Amino acid sequence: MIVRQLDDPAAVRTVTGGVNWTSRRLLMAADGMGFSLHDTLIHAGTETRIHYKHHLEAVYCISGEGEIEELEGERRTHRIHPGMMYALNQHDLHLLRATSELRLVCVFTPPLRGDEVHGPDGAYPAGETSA
Repeated sequence: MIVRQLDDPAAVRTVTGGVNWTSRRLLMAADGMGFSLHDTLIHAGTETRIHYKHHLEAVYCISGEGEIEELEGERRTHRIHPGMMYALNQHDLHLLRATSELRLVCVFTPPLRGDEVHGPDGAYPAGETSA
């Protein structure tokens, strides 16, 4: 069994994406679960271009307000608010905007190692396909 506390820096890896976001990584590839689990803060007033070319992600909003804009296909914009979930099941290119600080629970497959930040293309580097 894996048990971790969000406020325990010895157990949770914190990674920042400049002024845009802070990701607290609770489960990582080395944990062998086949996915990674993150408690992420998207800071108010920011916009982040993201394109997870190598990962699928599901996101559940705990608090805050914002929007996600699809940059391909139908180019829809979806309001983000507590209780809303979205899944990037097609490696969707998108913009993530935070009106107020967003607190999101994120799940990635394949799992992240834990130290990744977005590259210039908005993607995390390709990782292991299994833990």
